[in-house]
Amino acid sequence: MSPMPMPAAEDVMRRLQMLEMIVENTSNMVVVTDEERRITWVNAAYSRITGWQRDECVGRRPAELLHGPQTSALSLSRLGAMLRQGQAVRDFELLNYKRSGEPYWVSLNIEPIRDAAGRLTSYVSIQTDITERKQRELLMADLQRRLELAQRLARLGRIEHDEDTGRSRWTSEIYRILGRERDDEAHDMSAFMAHAHEQDRPMLQATLDAALRTGEEIDVEFRVVTTTGACRWVRCRGVPHVGTHAVALPLTFSVQDVTLYKNLIEQRHRRNEDLNQQVLMRTRQLEEAYGSLEEFSYALSHDLRTPLRHIAGFAELLKEEVSAGSAQGGLPYCDKIIRAAVQMRHLIDGMLSFARLGRKGMKVGAVDMAALVDETVAALAIDAGMKRLRWRIQPGLPTVQGDPVLLREVWVNLLDNAVKYASHREVIEIEVGWQALPDGTAFHVSDNGVGFEPGQAERLFGMFQRLHSDPRFEGAGIGLALVRRIVEYHGGRIWADARPDQGATFHVFLPLAVAPQAADEAAPRPEAASGVDRGA
Repeated sequence: MSPMPMPAAEDVMRRLQMLEMIVENTSNMVVVTDEERRITWVNAAYSRITGWQRDECVGRRPAELLHGPQTSALSLSRLGAMLRQGQAVRDFELLNYKRSGEPYWVSLNIEPIRDAAGRLTSYVSIQTDITERKQRELLMADLQRRLELAQRLARLGRIEHDEDTGRSRWTSEIYRILGRERDDEAHDMSAFMAHAHEQDRPMLQATLDAALRTGEEIDVEFRVVTTTGACRWVRCRGVPHVGTHAVALPLTFSVQDVTLYKNLIEQRHRRNEDLNQQVLMRTRQLEEAYGSLEEFSYALSHDLRTPLRHIAGFAELLKEEVSAGSAQGGLPYCDKIIRAAVQMRHLIDGMLSFARLGRKGMKVGAVDMAALVDETVAALAIDAGMKRLRWRIQPGLPTVQGDPVLLREVWVNLLDNAVKYASHREVIEIEVGWQALPDGTAFHVSDNGVGFEPGQAERLFGMFQRLHSDPRFEGAGIGLALVRRIVEYHGGRIWADARPDQGATFHVFLPLAVAPQAADEAAPRPEAASGVDRGA
């Protein structure tokens, strides 16, 4: 076969002119450089877009004309490496600058040209202006970043399922909620449910099953366990996807971290509970205060009448004796009037002490109980006169926390009661003891007095309650009610046990420490004592 004839010179020129015309009129930028990458020719589109004319470009490198402050140095390094290795460049995106300084994006396709011997002689670069597309991509990326930032501030993540690829993914907030490192693996709703708290999984599964049956929106709150073992509350929402054959799980789940909200709700609930408790306590105090008013009303209308009646009656008798001229015959009536007045004074003093205790705060400090007992015993020994008193006081009575003035009243009333109700004995025997307990100290006072029926113990510590009408044992029934209130103000309790004519034992427990608000908030609780007062 004979070789094909070479085209005529004029035919070659015609084809070159046609090619130049095509390149000149294309909307893409075309740049031809020599082997050292210096520009030898550019088309009209290049000058129109960049602002550089052909005669200004020839002999210069593209980098001298087009690269600016935000052109990626890393991208330029990669591009240079590819050209030095003689590789063709395909769809390489780069930020360039026009002559005016305006930035624009191009997609580069660079082809190295070699001669018949394979030597590199030039480069042909076809550049496509992709600024509009790139701006849209950058805008979308910026919007995506803003959305993710807003979702992060709202602690809101998403679980998305792509029907085309069949893959699901978590947004970055989901990883943050679970405390996991972000990866490129596909994660769906079932993978997220695997983190659900064990106690919440049945409820969560039931909610999803119900949504698949009804097609209604899913809106459920549950706990998830993070990789560190911490619990967080999330709110998961989504609308089931209605397919061609059945209802499927939502293509997108929103997952919001509501732990802070839940904690605030719990704190508010606790505050409400505390307020309710305070209201109940104040209500109880008001009820008890009202009860105390009733007791005082009863005392004023009943207990004070007796000495007043005696005073009035004996005063009438005294008047008659004086009118008859017998001053000597009126002296017994004077004595009885004095005794009735003294009885009334004691009754009023006791009532005032009992009432004022509820209005005074306690001054808590270290109280030497041994010193208080010794002081009280010495005073009672003087008052007892010629009576024989035998004291058995356990050594080492401890120091406790409390109000020394109020605790002195406790010992005065308990020991005076013990002496009074054993005063008919030839020898009055009184024992004072104590026992250390893990949470406080228990004291007791025992006597060999008249005692009382065990069934009467419920009445002992009530206001104006007396179990003995024997005139040998005087009293207004206030002392033990005062003792109970003092002990309970210290956070303790008091009770008693006894047998008729076999003496009685009173027990007082005081805690290791007294709460600062005890004097303001404590109130006597009748049910706290297992015993009753014989009346002081």
